[in-house]
Amino acid sequence: MPKTLVILEVSQKQKYIFSSKKLRENVLRSNEINYVTSPAFFEKAASEYYHETENFVYTGGGHAVLQFADEEQARKFTETVTEHVLCQYEGLELFAKKMLYDAQKTPGENLKELTKLLEQKKSVRKASFRRMHFGIGEKKERFENRQEIHSSVRPPQGWEFPSEFEKLAGDENFIAVVHIDGNAMGKRVEGIYKNNAGTWEECCRTLRKFSEGIQRDFETAFDKTVTVVCGQFEQEKDRVLPIRPVILAGDDVCFVTKGSIGLECARVFLEQLAKLTNAADGCGYAACAGAALVHTKFPFYQAYQLAEELCSSAKKFGSSIDETGAISAMDWHIEFGQLKENLGSIREEYETEDENRLELRPVAVIAPDCYKKAIDVRTYDFVKCLCQSMDISQSLVARSKMKQFREALKQGEVESAYYMHDKRVFELLSAVFTSKYLAGKYEDKLEDVIKGKEFITKEIFREIGGEKRCLIFDAIEMMDHYQPFEGVQK
Repeated sequence: MPKTLVILEVSQKQKYIFSSKKLRENVLRSNEINYVTSPAFFEKAASEYYHETENFVYTGGGHAVLQFADEEQARKFTETVTEHVLCQYEGLELFAKKMLYDAQKTPGENLKELTKLLEQKKSVRKASFRRMHFGIGEKKERFENRQEIHSSVRPPQGWEFPSEFEKLAGDENFIAVVHIDGNAMGKRVEGIYKNNAGTWEECCRTLRKFSEGIQRDFETAFDKTVTVVCGQFEQEKDRVLPIRPVILAGDDVCFVTKGSIGLECARVFLEQLAKLTNAADGCGYAACAGAALVHTKFPFYQAYQLAEELCSSAKKFGSSIDETGAISAMDWHIEFGQLKENLGSIREEYETEDENRLELRPVAVIAPDCYKKAIDVRTYDFVKCLCQSMDISQSLVARSKMKQFREALKQGEVESAYYMHDKRVFELLSAVFTSKYLAGKYEDKLEDVIKGKEFITKEIFREIGGEKRCLIFDAIEMMDHYQPFEGVQK
């Protein structure tokens, strides 16, 4: 008798996770999504119809694939599991689809068809029907009996993760919501399908190993990031970490930090991840990050959606230079209260009156050396060095002048030049020069300047990829919202 495949997937994950305004509840709901698609949950909810060695294929990112000897067992398992989720996790939507395995097709073709059928089922849904609670006592009893599912990620000994946004932000009253997503994961799965086209069992083993490796490696990158954060705040008496994970579902990651360290935490995560290799396909990782810096009272779900958009923006920038996904990039936005519908609307405000761009963002965090010319100064290293140079310049240039200069930059190149001459803020040009020629990989440029092979250029706007961009606006905007990490090695 041919085997039956089953796919389970949690729908509208973000809506479920962020339906609460409490950080601790967001984390719990994220852990619940991972739990209801795990072997541990299947064993607890449907042990009569489930045996891990026989039925489990793989899980990751809020979905799971299973196999059964016959269609009836698959049906009973699916009904039992979905009913259990319906009764125990109010608001969590678990979709399921089963399909007979077609022996005339490859394992990859079967799995792609299974996913396609699930997407079709989700697309025709017209409404969501939920079990109603008719009594306060019933709902109270369900809530009190709710099992708290803990993440495998734990804070280092002597530290604890914050349970409230205010505790996380401290005196800043700003938090950074960081979303990270792996590059080219779909292509890597396609590669596994191609390399295991003949044997279903071997394909299953490889997919399981690949999925488990992703989960382990992204958690490791986060653990390493937390270790760095601990080192930066080891003198603090309060042993509450200014960082907390919210989503760690395979290559889909979201964590929240104190506002001023959000970019540095994202940078460290990407660098730590790049050091790791997946055991299944032998390839390393690249990923992109989006960071939304918002006030603690800002709606968390909206901040997460903005972080997702920023991550997509970073991916688009990276893929415009390298289609294979080799570039790890980052984009960010500081929300000053100007509520906009989406990132596109926000970025409309970053065009100068002479149709140049104010922002360098997105920027590359890690990129192969062969793309150095194409990326130019659109790197995190340049922005970080510029922020530090600007911090030094503040002792020479009044903060009020710096912020007024921001308004001049919005008017364009000519007005910016007039402002610099009138207000005597030429020290800012030196900050750009320092960042361009002394940060990271620019030592060779400085050597050429010394030998007379290249002229010293001090500029505020620079043509990059056929478009003029302001080199200094990002750093001015970040003056009150950036804290660099000291002594962190790549």
